[in-house]
Amino acid sequence: MPEVSSVMPPLVPVIDEVISVCSIKDIDVWTVAAKHIVQFISAKQYTVIVPDAQVQMFAAVTKAPYQVKPESLFIGNLKEKIAQTLTPENQDRVGWYLQQFVKISAVLTHDDRDAVLIWDADTVPLKKLEFINSSGRFIYYKGGEYRKSYFDFIERALGLKRTQNFSFIAQSLILKVSWARELTNALAQSAQLHWVEAVLSFLDKTEPAGFAEFETLGTWIWNHHHDEILISERPWYRNGLSLVGNPLVISQWIWTGLAKYYDFISFEAWDLKGGIRNRIRRAYRRVKLGLEGKFI
Repeated sequence: MPEVSSVMPPLVPVIDEVISVCSIKDIDVWTVAAKHIVQFISAKQYTVIVPDAQVQMFAAVTKAPYQVKPESLFIGNLKEKIAQTLTPENQDRVGWYLQQFVKISAVLTHDDRDAVLIWDADTVPLKKLEFINSSGRFIYYKGGEYRKSYFDFIERALGLKRTQNFSFIAQSLILKVSWARELTNALAQSAQLHWVEAVLSFLDKTEPAGFAEFETLGTWIWNHHHDEILISERPWYRNGLSLVGNPLVISQWIWTGLAKYYDFISFEAWDLKGGIRNRIRRAYRRVKLGLEGKFI
């Protein structure tokens, strides 16, 4: 009889929680996204975090296994502190910064060994997605965005320069909780403050977009855990509203067509504000994808 090894193969990590942060302006997209996330992203737990006053509204349109949680559970009265930090002309960015702190704070509620996927609530997965491969390496999508102020912050706060030639701002970010804790500890150490106050202290107060959680976390991981990650070349699309319209009224034919070309598509509220050049580009893309004339 051949010997049977008693050594168990190493377990591939699973996603312990998918975390999204949303507000009423994106509730229509969320209604669609939540169903697709559960269908196409395997995880132990699914959570959407919303403003306290909107919990009941989101609970009415969000089905199990999703949990709807109030943002105060994670950040208390942080909104006031952010408002006090920003200049008067940037007060409309308070909520934008707040959502980023909520995401990181929610990740930090987990055990260091856990794996968490942060998923943008305005983004709809189109097919089964893999974020951890069979070797246990974490998979990251690439974005094309570049904003100098994000990397100015990272260099001021962490002493890290940009060495990657892409953006980690790609609608999703998978990470080990221990990596997020390393980052927040480094921020706290750098400023000798709690990590949230450290971020605020390093902000350029006059800059409307001075910090990006995905870019900061991604750059930290790129520098400190490079051998544990993979960068995906798979395609995704950002301007869903101008390409195919409101996701609530898109036909199954359109969803199927999109899935042939992309892994996921985002429906960001600002999308329809694009100029004529962008509208022409997107009209061309519709024709190229064979979607022209197929909208409801």
